[in-house]
Amino acid sequence: MLSIMYDVLIVGGGMVGASLACGLRNTKLKVGLIEPKANYTQGDFGDDGRASAVALGSVMYWQSIGVWSKMLQGGATPMHRIQISDGDYPGLVQLRCQDMGVEALGYIVPNQVTLAALWQTIGASAIDVICPGRVMAVHHLETFVQVEVLTDRGISYLSTKLLVAADGSRSGMREQEGILTDRRSYDQTCIVATVKTKMPHHNVAYERFYTSGPLAILPMSSDRCCVVWTVKQGELPRLLSLESPQIEAELEQRFAPELGEVKLESAQLRHYVPQWMHARTYTKPRFLLLGDAAHTTHPIAGQGMNLGLRDVASLVRILRQAQDPGHDRVLQQYQTERYWDNLGMILLTDTTNRLFSNQIGWCQFIRRIGLRLLQVRPFKQVLMYFMMGLHCHR
Repeated sequence: MLSIMYDVLIVGGGMVGASLACGLRNTKLKVGLIEPKANYTQGDFGDDGRASAVALGSVMYWQSIGVWSKMLQGGATPMHRIQISDGDYPGLVQLRCQDMGVEALGYIVPNQVTLAALWQTIGASAIDVICPGRVMAVHHLETFVQVEVLTDRGISYLSTKLLVAADGSRSGMREQEGILTDRRSYDQTCIVATVKTKMPHHNVAYERFYTSGPLAILPMSSDRCCVVWTVKQGELPRLLSLESPQIEAELEQRFAPELGEVKLESAQLRHYVPQWMHARTYTKPRFLLLGDAAHTTHPIAGQGMNLGLRDVASLVRILRQAQDPGHDRVLQQYQTERYWDNLGMILLTDTTNRLFSNQIGWCQFIRRIGLRLLQVRPFKQVLMYFMMGLHCHR
């Protein structure tokens, strides 16, 4: 039975999996990428308005592998300032790029722009792309893994020294390997929409906390913003039943007043239920989890995709130095580097969400003391340093 042998075989060509493929393209490693969505090879990445907050550390990784310039050309909006507030409490925290001596704290990048840049780079490389392709079975042998893949031409058999699962939070690969997870759900739903504002945003992002959850307003182009509006699950049916003018009125009650009136770009509201999930191990023999397949977090600080890119940057650095990409030492080094950083951020975002999403007296007291502390420069800089992912780029 003929089987192609790879050094690294990646399952999942989303933002994290494609970023790994791009990071390995100029190495001595033979790399393959399996992606079930056939439209990706046709340059069709959807146009649903979704965007991601990209931390400066993630930008630095994309710069290092030569894809960031394509994202800038496609439409990446810098965040010069982030304003954090607690409902109607007058105390504000202002995080400015000048505080860290950088041009931007991060960027808001439409997901289709990110995917287009990554897949354009993959297409110009020697990476083997199996698309559409769906993994049907995995067989662990002594020195490699054999993968049975269903393609539009039938069944193919691929072998690899290291199998990487980057197939998202509902990872079929993780379940197939029998890796257990710890999970926590929230009585919340995140509504995602794109709006046009009457006044320009001046590259300011806003995060305002309400008892139902945070409202994030993220700058896109001069008069457009991506909104992530967290509400209690019981509120969702009523909100989805409203017409656009009524939804806009609801948003304006919570919106940054300096942006003026808002208009929805689409009456179709997207929504999802947030949860945190953490795999109890990231590795099995010659197998590892990457990005959302290993961990998810509450979107309160926009860290989900950035944690995935930290995984990628760590793994690329380790693999560039490895003789055998699937050796136990490689897997252990990756697990050691990434497990506690991810768990720490998961617990921090979970605690922050719970602290700000209620009106218990002692919680109000603690969070407002916290907001006061974050107005002090040293505390502010430490927070920004870690949230921007700069501790991973020493």
